[in-house]
Amino acid sequence: MNAFHPLRLLSALLVSASAAQAQQTIFVDTASDVLDFAGAQTIAELPGPDGKISLVEAGLASDNTPGVQTIGFHVPQSEWTYQWLYPGRVVLQPFLGFRAFDTVILDATTQTAFTGDTNPAGGEVVIWASTYLVDNVGGVIQGFDSTAISISGGSANVVRANTNCGVEVYDSPFTVVGGSQPGDGNTGFSIKIDRSHDNVVIGNTVQRVRVLGWIAGGQPAANVRVGGPTLGERNYITGYGTFSEGCPGGNAVEIFDSIGAVIENNWIGTTPDGMAQGHAATTAGIAVDYENYGLTIRNNRIAGVQAHGTYPHCAGSISGIGILVGGTGNGVTIRGNTIGLDASGAPVLGSVTGISLLNYYLGPVQNVVIGGTGPGEGNEVAGNLSDGISVANTHTGAVISGNSIHDNGALGIDLITPGFLHGVTPNDPLDVDTGGNGLQNFPVIQSVASSATTLRVVGTLNSNASASFVLEFFASPQADASGFGEGELYLGSTNVSTNASGNASFDVTLPVSVPSTWHVSATARNTASGSTSEFAASVALGNCGATTYCTAKTNSQGCAPSISSTGTPSSSAGSGFVVHGWAVLNNKPALLFYGIHGPSGAPFQGGILCVAAPIKRTPLVNSGGTPPPATDCSGHLSIDMNAFAVGSLGGTPLPELTVPGTVVHTQWWSRDPGFTPPNNTSLSNGLSYTICN
Repeated sequence: MNAFHPLRLLSALLVSASAAQAQQTIFVDTASDVLDFAGAQTIAELPGPDGKISLVEAGLASDNTPGVQTIGFHVPQSEWTYQWLYPGRVVLQPFLGFRAFDTVILDATTQTAFTGDTNPAGGEVVIWASTYLVDNVGGVIQGFDSTAISISGGSANVVRANTNCGVEVYDSPFTVVGGSQPGDGNTGFSIKIDRSHDNVVIGNTVQRVRVLGWIAGGQPAANVRVGGPTLGERNYITGYGTFSEGCPGGNAVEIFDSIGAVIENNWIGTTPDGMAQGHAATTAGIAVDYENYGLTIRNNRIAGVQAHGTYPHCAGSISGIGILVGGTGNGVTIRGNTIGLDASGAPVLGSVTGISLLNYYLGPVQNVVIGGTGPGEGNEVAGNLSDGISVANTHTGAVISGNSIHDNGALGIDLITPGFLHGVTPNDPLDVDTGGNGLQNFPVIQSVASSATTLRVVGTLNSNASASFVLEFFASPQADASGFGEGELYLGSTNVSTNASGNASFDVTLPVSVPSTWHVSATARNTASGSTSEFAASVALGNCGATTYCTAKTNSQGCAPSISSTGTPSSSAGSGFVVHGWAVLNNKPALLFYGIHGPSGAPFQGGILCVAAPIKRTPLVNSGGTPPPATDCSGHLSIDMNAFAVGSLGGTPLPELTVPGTVVHTQWWSRDPGFTPPNNTSLSNGLSYTICN
């Protein structure tokens, strides 16, 4: 059986009425709002004593005459008023608006055929009042300009080819707003689908689309489709908003109380060419709120959603979210969208946050899926001022998979803590903490190595005991400023299971080629819950150099100890890579913290610990410098880490420091009696390096 489609119903209705329509066309030929015909007020009684047919008379005659009539327009230009406001258009002003209660076709293109294209920017007929089709089945409104159009009740109506119009559909299933053929789309301010189902909104260029249901009242917005897979079905939704005392607010697309809605292949938030911001006050590209089930958001371009506040109350503020997911319900799938990129693919039209899962007092919505590893399922989220994807502290089970996330100002994926803290959340033993996605621990990449056709990634994961996880791997041209992620290119995945201590190791070879200067990161997803982690600390591929990071603790003499290196870290040279410490206190014992589990940013002894646990230490060295009793910053520290790794400094060999591709993080620690215990220490900034062959 073929699926039911509103356009097919309309076609059938028009065919069945075609024989009668040649004699059942009523032409409005006056701009006056007169009603002077009597009798049954059917078509047979037209015109009245004045010899003319007004819009109200045409509507009554159509309602009172069996069959489907067409109301056309042949209003002479001699009766056109309000030309200062609507030049080149006839303006009709029916008292208390216009309503048709029986199926009718309102065709304003007939006025264009009568007087010519006098308004190149749109249609030639303006109804300067609310215009309703009530309980029409297969009715049509087309070719109007600057008219408020409402469909109420009935079904399978079509609203198309209207310009500068607002359209509202209330409880009129299978109604189509727009069309997929050239010229079918409407232009104007807003399209609203209100407590209706099986509606299609395609081919339009408007500021805003709203899909509103009332699930508690038994009237969900069910099976509504905004856009479609073809170019002709694409809507250009440029954005809407207002400034209230300088504070912006408004959404381009709103979805409330929906079931099975699809938002597909639209351009949202930008000008129709996709190259500039569409509206200066829009703060959300797509806002999902209240209660939604089975919502699909796919293959849209969302960009330019970045509102700057002004005087008096919001000067200097910036707000904007590409896709905002709030409310309750179950099942929101976000796939194949680009967020923050202009039509050329440049990440220059970002929001503040690309995708944000928000708290809601009755929520949150369950089973959110962002991306996927199938063809075209991953989203590209780039160019946003803050996070690429943010998960609020009450959300769990959000699957974030296979996306391209890059060039964002903060983290690629940010899981918010119960204390509403943003930024990298350190791993915790057995992953018992709570917050966004349960603050799922991320993997620790210990080494990466590549060939012409493969990439080998070695590392560990600590998380919930005796659980299974999917690890996904990504590569980017450069590391994120935080050191964690992002992930521009999805590389592949592997499955791991933790033991009773919550530990798992992985050594995976992926059949991909990665440029030799790129950086590799990863995420972990709990298979049972779907909760996905933040990005792991990234590891440089084929870069044997060293880079500094983190912030030094200023010592008691006002100096900021610094770390540097000379030589090349090597798995085989046995010497020649020296890590130095400068501007340290003279004649003090010191040692080098080192580890292979990524960077850290945890508070430590009055400063910042730059090396993630578990941390190991080199033997003590002395800083030297100016002889006592002077105290200054003339001390210098050094240790050859190649020699230390192979045991040449008197210790045992350390195999973990001789694996090519392993990233080592280091930080100098030394005594500083000028501070009060336990803070009587000195800490340099951090240095990371990758071991070469």
